[in-house]
Amino acid sequence: MCWETDGQKAVGKGREIISRDLSASGLSFITSNIYPQGTLLQLEIHLPGRKMPLISKVNVVRIESLIHNDEYLIGASFIDLKETDQNFIATALEKMNLYNLLEKVISANASDLHLTVGRPPIVRLDGRIIPLATNTIEDGQIAAMLYPLLSKSQIETFEKTKELDFAFSPTMASRFRVNVHLQKGFVEAALRSIPTQTKSFEELGLPVETMERFCREKAGLLLIAGTTGAGKTTTMATMVEYINYTQERVVITIEDPIEYTLRSQKGIIKQRELGSDTQSYAEALKRVLRQDPDVICIGEILDAQCFLAAMRAAETGHLVISTVHAADSIQAIERVINFFPPEHTEGVCQQVSSCLIGILYQVLVPGEKGNRVLATELLINNNAIRNLVREKKYNQIRSILQTGRSVGMYTLNSRLNELRERGAISSQTLTEFDKKL
Repeated sequence: MCWETDGQKAVGKGREIISRDLSASGLSFITSNIYPQGTLLQLEIHLPGRKMPLISKVNVVRIESLIHNDEYLIGASFIDLKETDQNFIATALEKMNLYNLLEKVISANASDLHLTVGRPPIVRLDGRIIPLATNTIEDGQIAAMLYPLLSKSQIETFEKTKELDFAFSPTMASRFRVNVHLQKGFVEAALRSIPTQTKSFEELGLPVETMERFCREKAGLLLIAGTTGAGKTTTMATMVEYINYTQERVVITIEDPIEYTLRSQKGIIKQRELGSDTQSYAEALKRVLRQDPDVICIGEILDAQCFLAAMRAAETGHLVISTVHAADSIQAIERVINFFPPEHTEGVCQQVSSCLIGILYQVLVPGEKGNRVLATELLINNNAIRNLVREKKYNQIRSILQTGRSVGMYTLNSRLNELRERGAISSQTLTEFDKKL
């Protein structure tokens, strides 16, 4: 809380501020008020682990106008903060140093960081969850770590909806996708480490010739299916980057949030983020055809309205690439069709059968070297598949997949067997997945 002073004591009404940077000697914060250099303010600083606020006067030493915003960044130094309070701030900041935790995630090559009140920070490494050897997280610490990364509108959105997704780069060589949420009333978060550079199709273990052929398609719908954490976004980013370096095409992505940041090369890349650049997938897809795209990438198909817009774009001469949550390639077809009420499914099946190019299903499985290996299943829409989708005979698609090697199709089971023969996965892993299929 911040008050103006008459030089000695606080006057007027206090304002709530959120620190952007804090140390034992001062802090900075964003405000819509202009405080000239030399202005004396009185602050109450509320820190996790302390019941009573720290109280101190500060002297404004810097003011900076924020571009495209009617707000100012104020820098101020403490005047009369007690030494014991300075030590408490230093200790509290060490406990809440998010950047130290992220360095540990990166150095361990972990995929995720979980911040949960009442437990130490936990990382996911090769599918396992491992607590870090550090302090237990207290109430208020997670908000203190993450709020300085957020804009005013993001904070308002989170406090209203109780959910927020965003991405940020703590260093030039790292990037994280963040989901902030509530759990039993506590602010908690999950952070996913995102590589800053895309890999090639070969490095990912994808069928190179088929993926490159998909990227050269002029129109149609390609779906990348899988469960959470299966690398769907990574595959889509690799496709976009391949198109970007090899073709003169305009690619527009609609993401929530932007994970891989890409630069235009031979083509033009426009990355739009939900919240900051557009309000919703549906709204962005409604306008995207007026932006002269050749390729449209949708972060995730979530509902009927979104999928209908994707099919319309595919039918009007655009290559549309998107991800969908599903347990295999056939279930991906059923899932998108089941977005619609039964009375509309016949027409939707007709549309899907005509505009679908193919479905790549992917899953990460335990590797022989303690790593995780990408296993995939590939469905390519040929005449046989097209007829079965149109007639809603989904249970017969599996047999076409099993016999479609000549056109590039293969099942997950056949790919797992290939991985076992190459020594990439164990016989036990193959057996476990055979039981699930």
